Amino acid sequence: MAVPSILLLVLGIVAGAALFYLSSPTRKYRKRPLKLPIISAIHSSPIERPLLRWDDWVKENGAIATSKLFGIVPVVVINTAEAATELLGKRGAWYSNRPRSVGMEMITGAGPGKSRFTLMHDMDAHLKLHHRILSPSLGGIAAPRYQPVMELEAKQLVKHLVQLSEQKSLVIASNDVFPFLERAQASIILALHYGVRVPTLDDPLYQRVRETQAKVTSYASKPGLPDIFPFLANLPAVISPWHKAADELFKEQKDLNLHLLSLGDDNPGWNATKQARSLAAKYAKEPISDIDLAFTLATSVQGGIETSTRTILWLFIAATTGNKRFMKRAHDLLDAVVGRDRLPRFSDRSSLSYIDAIISELLRWRPISPGGVPRRADKQDYFNGISIVKNAMVLTNAWSIGRDEAVFDQSLGGLDEFIPERWLDGDSMGTDIKNQGELRTSLPLPVFGHGRRSCLGKRVAVDGTFAQVVTMIWAFDFEPAEVVDEMEMEVVWFMTEPKPFKFKLKPRGPWVSKVIEEEWGTADKEVGSIMGNMSDIEN
Repeated sequence: MAVPSILLLVLGIVAGAALFYLSSPTRKYRKRPLKLPIISAIHSSPIERPLLRWDDWVKENGAIATSKLFGIVPVVVINTAEAATELLGKRGAWYSNRPRSVGMEMITGAGPGKSRFTLMHDMDAHLKLHHRILSPSLGGIAAPRYQPVMELEAKQLVKHLVQLSEQKSLVIASNDVFPFLERAQASIILALHYGVRVPTLDDPLYQRVRETQAKVTSYASKPGLPDIFPFLANLPAVISPWHKAADELFKEQKDLNLHLLSLGDDNPGWNATKQARSLAAKYAKEPISDIDLAFTLATSVQGGIETSTRTILWLFIAATTGNKRFMKRAHDLLDAVVGRDRLPRFSDRSSLSYIDAIISELLRWRPISPGGVPRRADKQDYFNGISIVKNAMVLTNAWSIGRDEAVFDQSLGGLDEFIPERWLDGDSMGTDIKNQGELRTSLPLPVFGHGRRSCLGKRVAVDGTFAQVVTMIWAFDFEPAEVVDEMEMEVVWFMTEPKPFKFKLKPRGPWVSKVIEEEWGTADKEVGSIMGNMSDIEN
């Protein structure tokens, strides 16, 4: 996988425009770094360490960099927090649309700029309505509904990990852990949206969702000829191989998404499907079709399942390389606040700002999508004397913004280091373990985007990660089992994850299994009763 990884990473940065390299029948045999004509310093990085020279490239090019992909497509890369805030925030009205993705329109049965995969839909009245009916289910107002589900899935996760640790004699591979992390995240997201749990790894519905999502994400990361020559999308399906493949994938998605929508309608208790229908009845001037609502929910589900799991993999890297002090600090805090006779809960969170700092540092240190999702410049613009041409593809460099020296304090350590304390105000390095300071929410987390197109599911992502991370840290020591290069990574579609590695997963004591088994045995596992009866939370 290492050889195509650098290609896929660059595809993420340039939004998939490197079509001809992907379609080359010989690409899997390449044994050297690929050189694509856009960001030269990055391309000189070793294949297995694709972001090694990204910082050098940023220093050479400044706050924003302009180029032309293959000498044709104008590209702008935003490299600093100031530029991102100014362009995507204050001037956001000009940068809220996406470059056209013909393929994503074809596989969702939609017209130009109207992909039912709402991440790629233009910011028009239709998308604003769909954001309005979905966002309450993903925000703080719904947290009391979905946080108990997150606690439940965290319990099952650590139960599985204790069993895995025993089976593997403590030394486990990241590939062994990943399925259990993904199951937990999928169960959270499917329960929130449709009232459906994923009790086992081989659950048939879960496997169907995974298979379809993999096809969609793979399709999105490998554009076809219609993305370069949009007129090809108008050819009859009988003479168009692209239409045939797109139509088949559209049907597969439609069947699955409508099935999930019906489950959300029928399952007991509150969920995002019912909440969205309630709000659609209030705000939509015309009825929203089932297929449009189904795809809106499915877009949220796809983003929620695919990203957070890979973020947590980087926790194991951070804990077993470089700064290992943060784990002892976290253990001391959890012992003081939670103790060893029960699992952590969301009700403890106000006293666990250091755990939230660990999560924020993970998202800064290793953003899951370093190049972000592209925007489109809808008018000629200027920033610090640099011209941004109309229709330019605008990319946000989440990697460099998370290393912006004008924003992040380096007094505690360099920005390539994993230091959760940089996210805390007050005496974050003090000896009073219970007085760690408050989380600095004013610092940027560019992985969630900026302005009008920022991620609707940020609260759900952070809360779900908190539940899993705090419970795993409470239960385990993470120790190195081999030498790991923290810069080595692979790219899965548009997302980064560590190269496969091994580490020691050690329960912190015999009390761990005892507490987990007791709490899991008495836990309510019925989603309908956990999230409560249906009522419009906006009221």
